[in-house]
Amino acid sequence: MAAKTCFVVMAIGNQEFGGKPVSYLELRKKYDGLIKEAILQARPDLEISRADDIAATGTITTDIITRIMHSDYVIADVTYPNPNVFYELGLRHACKPGTIILKDRAGPSVPFDIAHLRYIDYEDTGAGLKTLATTLSRTFDLLDRDPARPDSHLLELAKLTGYEFPVYKKEDDSSPEVRAIMGLFSNPDIMQMFMASTRGEETDPAEVLQALVKTPDTMRIVLEALVKTGNLNFGHSGTTKMIGEA
Repeated sequence: MAAKTCFVVMAIGNQEFGGKPVSYLELRKKYDGLIKEAILQARPDLEISRADDIAATGTITTDIITRIMHSDYVIADVTYPNPNVFYELGLRHACKPGTIILKDRAGPSVPFDIAHLRYIDYEDTGAGLKTLATTLSRTFDLLDRDPARPDSHLLELAKLTGYEFPVYKKEDDSSPEVRAIMGLFSNPDIMQMFMASTRGEETDPAEVLQALVKTPDTMRIVLEALVKTGNLNFGHSGTTKMIGEA
């Protein structure tokens, strides 16, 4: 099973806030020694990455946007009012749940537009690292228990109003018959019945139906294929046969 992924969004390059410079090295040290370390303590098996691990500092590439869209979790540190950070946070909020917002307690106030969002305050200290790891662990658990729950104003409104997002997923170009056969063969019980039928043994249609009912996903694939091919007709009686029978 592939490891879950976590993409960290935060200010990266040399910054200046309130007339005070913050260097790339300072921000990298905070990421490596505090944020990433806390994530690893909370979830040791997570695959963690940050924008500068995959792209040049200051650029927003296809790889970064892909990780924002598809990562299981996105953790955004909004300590500094960086345009890239807020843009990337907005992209994630428009894509899917699973976003955690962080802020250094010693940093400036959170901007008004996101002040209403729930975020985790942290302290850049040894004790703060331990506290952040514990809080992240609990937050990951909450997200895992209800992964489809909206965690942004946009997704909440979309759910409330029934908004339909554009669908870009490629449709399966295999034939309904192929999808039905693949679905049937993914069911171990039906596979055994099929092997028995090839040896000339009789199969009970009721047993086939019972096996399908045990795996609703397989049954859905088969029913969709039967409907599309016109082979599902409730107006005529017939005998259910296993694939491969005459």
